[in-house]
Amino acid sequence: MPRHVQTSTTLLLSLSVAACGGGGGNAVSTGNGNNNSGAPGPSLIVSDTAEGMWRGTSDSSAGIYGVILNDGSFYAVYSAKDNRDMIAGVVAGTGQASNGSFTVQDAVDINFNGSGVNIVSISASYFAKSSLSGVLTNKNLESFAFSTQYNPVYEQPANAALATGTYAGNALSPTGAQPAFMTLQANGTITGVVSNCSFSGIATPRGSVNVFNLSITFRGGSCMFGTDTVTGVGFYDIPNKQFYLAAPNATRSNGLFFQGTRP
Repeated sequence: MPRHVQTSTTLLLSLSVAACGGGGGNAVSTGNGNNNSGAPGPSLIVSDTAEGMWRGTSDSSAGIYGVILNDGSFYAVYSAKDNRDMIAGVVAGTGQASNGSFTVQDAVDINFNGSGVNIVSISASYFAKSSLSGVLTNKNLESFAFSTQYNPVYEQPANAALATGTYAGNALSPTGAQPAFMTLQANGTITGVVSNCSFSGIATPRGSVNVFNLSITFRGGSCMFGTDTVTGVGFYDIPNKQFYLAAPNATRSNGLFFQGTRP
């Protein structure tokens, strides 16, 4: 993500990795089990997955909120560096996790503040269900450090019946923001409107975790998404009655992020 732009990471989907804005940084050391005092130091939990929800900050103090799924795919929403209530973009891709290391070669940074869509790479280290920290590098070889903590809400199964309702909010993409409404029914059916463009789709609970798999198709009109079909993930924030959606299109040239609140 570009330097000096109000971007940093704040989701999904972890998601776990995305951080921007600030100077370069180095990935957190994985350690070798020893420290200078001679006593055993912490060692990374040997695990083949970095799965989970993750929340933290970038080195520019921007917010990060994301999720890494069991197949290595992830979605990470990041905030503006000077306003954690302002969504600045989403980083999405698929990584490889092994023995405490999580690496991504060709993630996309879908930025909502005028920087468009860019390819980024990520190198991180993690303690399973505890912490995940690392560095995101953009196409200009600028590096941005981030640090996140595991969020156990990931382990509460998603429930469409619990999330049923109509949400009012904004749909964000690289071309701007438009007002949007989304209705989720108990059977997972989704309908809604972005500006003057309607859409429909389905939300399916992803196994036993707190994530919905989503597929949404737009019906044309004057909205920014035309007739695209986007696929991604959703999350229902129970205490705040908010639904979050992050979904790129098939070519990863555009994407939808929606944050809405229901009564």
